[in-house]
Amino acid sequence: MGASSLRLETFAVLFAMVAVGPAVAIVSGDVYQLAVFERALIYAVAAASLNMILGFGGMVSFGHAVYLGLGCYATGVLANADVTSAWIQLPTVIAVAGLAALTIGLIVLRTSGVYFIMITLALAQIFYFLAVSSSYFGGDDGMVIYERTTLLEGYDPFDSWQFYGFVAVVALFCILAINHIIRSDFGRRLVACRENTTRATALGFNVFAIRLTGFVLAGVFCGIAGFLLANQTEFATPGYASWQRSGELLVVVILGGVGTRFGPVYGAFAFVLLESVLSSFTSHWPILFGPFLILVVIFFHQGLAGLVNQLFSVRVKTE
Repeated sequence: MGASSLRLETFAVLFAMVAVGPAVAIVSGDVYQLAVFERALIYAVAAASLNMILGFGGMVSFGHAVYLGLGCYATGVLANADVTSAWIQLPTVIAVAGLAALTIGLIVLRTSGVYFIMITLALAQIFYFLAVSSSYFGGDDGMVIYERTTLLEGYDPFDSWQFYGFVAVVALFCILAINHIIRSDFGRRLVACRENTTRATALGFNVFAIRLTGFVLAGVFCGIAGFLLANQTEFATPGYASWQRSGELLVVVILGGVGTRFGPVYGAFAFVLLESVLSSFTSHWPILFGPFLILVVIFFHQGLAGLVNQLFSVRVKTE
């Protein structure tokens, strides 16, 4: 894909990412549709953060949702203590998620393969069971969040349109930041460490430090997704940090395309929209979703991103 088509794809994806929700809400006359697209944006951020370590770093984490849960609970605890300013909540969430990712990374990055997978799962489940057993966090019932994050004077977090704008801006910033990271020198070094650690070491790269930095950055962005999710649902539950949620994020990345720039965005929107539509017919909607995922994986090596890239390539050739 050439530079011009790359810029075209970037503009098209980012524009569609923030514009499709309001368009659907206006056409349908149903403001509730904004909530569906808010969830898609939040999942896009969480999946993009996982894709950074999975697709570009070769680190398969089965506990990535722990940062989603930490972001939710950190936001909820502050909000219920009447600390609602975004300028306090966001740095706190970043610090909590970053510290957790650093601690977990220092442990798991000394392993590889199936051991890496199982240890990330085990450490995430520790937080899950701590949240379930803690009455302070509401136990298995979770924590109700009574106040949404405030930003600037005049901003009403309970106004559907204003809140959607807030989620869209934060999500857009995160997606752009993640894409900048994976296209930077650091991103290329992360890929080099994934491809051949021996060669990367011979070239003078500190493989452990590079992988740890990527791991921490991914945790921070997923924590920000948790911050948005806490505001959107006004609730924090241990389920947000469960292995099932980590599995969902993996499905979103695989559906969109592992190791692609905007695959997590495509995957998140496809997953959330299909869930919304299929769940209106049956509570067993995953049975219907499964064949769709299988078909995408079989026919498109790079997931939905591969399909989109093919469409862009055809358009560029015809022009």
